Amino acid sequence: MSVGSNIKKRRYEMRMSQQELADAMGYKTRSTIAKIESGENDVSQKKLQKFANVLDTTVESLIFGYAKPEIVVTLPEQDRSQKNKTAVVILAGGKTGKNSRNIPNQFIDVNGKPIIVHCMQVYQSHPSVDDIYVVCLRGWEDIVKDYAVQFGISKLRGLISAGNSGAASLKNGYEFLKDKYASDDVVIIQEATRPMITTETISKVLLACSENGSATICHSMNDYVQFDLSGDYPEYLEREKIIALQSPESHRFSLVSEVFDMVQSSGHPLSESNCTMLLYNLGFDINFVEGGINNIKIEREEDIIKFSAWCK
Repeated sequence: MSVGSNIKKRRYEMRMSQQELADAMGYKTRSTIAKIESGENDVSQKKLQKFANVLDTTVESLIFGYAKPEIVVTLPEQDRSQKNKTAVVILAGGKTGKNSRNIPNQFIDVNGKPIIVHCMQVYQSHPSVDDIYVVCLRGWEDIVKDYAVQFGISKLRGLISAGNSGAASLKNGYEFLKDKYASDDVVIIQEATRPMITTETISKVLLACSENGSATICHSMNDYVQFDLSGDYPEYLEREKIIALQSPESHRFSLVSEVFDMVQSSGHPLSESNCTMLLYNLGFDINFVEGGINNIKIEREEDIIKFSAWCK
């Protein structure tokens, strides 16, 4: 059922009229409620929380159509008997305005599950990944926990508050993890909006990291003719020398610690969108590993359509 249908169902259970719900929500007329219940209007996360309060239920119930499960995500103590551990930090703190829906891209449902779940399930199934952490958009933490229960993400170990940028979110993640892992352990950084990540790509970036201490998946741009328009006259760029950054990227914890020690000592503003750009701006070496053209990032409505078609 849709969010609108679940609101309507709960309103019936509360024996409220559309006008009574409109009054409680602060709407001028019941027509707004009618449009929401029919699916004509979307509901923002902020409004969804208010609907839940007014209807004496939870946001999860209005989204999924069932009462919030009593099962909770447990955060077990880590087994240090294994020499090296691999943790993945999934960045899900963004809120784009580029799609036509009133919901962040990472939480849009495609083929029966949210985009972030498509991503989490690949890491759940990878044998080299021990722990999953999600840097989460504020207000969505309980929903991500429910996703973990519903879709069997047993490797989820914790949720971390997002920062104002990708690099700031990474710093929050580092502060959360730094006392839990050894210097030779590995952290994978993954965008929640790249749901077409594969186990093969994860293995490739882990292998490169084991050899070099750091690795970033990229995509060669040599299929396209490109020009630099910053000067007075367009300048042709040599295609075979141009790459586009993707995710995941993988780094030893010792390197990540060194990076954020330097950030702390230099007062670096953490304006970067990803760890690789942070490494670059701080003067660290970068090891690029060729990925695949299908590792798309969900940013616009057409990306959602492409991913949906791929799922089918």
